[in-house]
Amino acid sequence: MKRIPLNALAKALYKRLTEHQDIPVYDDVTAEAKAPYITMGLFTCKDTGTKVNDICDASISLDIWSDYSGRKEVNSIANDIITLIQAAPFNDVGDGFRVMGTDVDFFESYAEEDYGYHGTITFIFKVQNMEE
Repeated sequence: MKRIPLNALAKALYKRLTEHQDIPVYDDVTAEAKAPYITMGLFTCKDTGTKVNDICDASISLDIWSDYSGRKEVNSIANDIITLIQAAPFNDVGDGFRVMGTDVDFFESYAEEDYGYHGTITFIFKVQNMEE
C-alpha cells in the first residue's frame, strides 16, 4: 500500500451525502448542531493488492445521531444512506484513486446513555491507487 485513500473517499462520501439527502453531515460537529445529523467515524485501510496492483480495502463508518426516543429515526436514516451509497458506483474519487466496489460491512443501532439513539454503518470500499 503506497498511499491511503482516506481524504479522497471522505470527500466523495461527503459530496454524495450532502447533494442527495437532507440530514446534515459533519466532519467536526459544531455547538449549533441539532440532531439528527451524520458524522464520519472510524477509518481503516488494509492492503489487499498484489505486486503489480496497489489495492486496499478501506472501511469508513458513518455515525447517525438522533435525539428521538426510539430506533425508528436512526434506522430510517441508515436505510436511506445505504441505498444512496449503493445506488451508483463511486469509480474515480479523485487524487488518483478508483473505487472498484462498495459493500456494507455492518449496521448497528443502540440507545445512548443519556438520550436518543446512535447508529453506525460501516462501508468497505475496494480502492485502487492508479498513480505509480
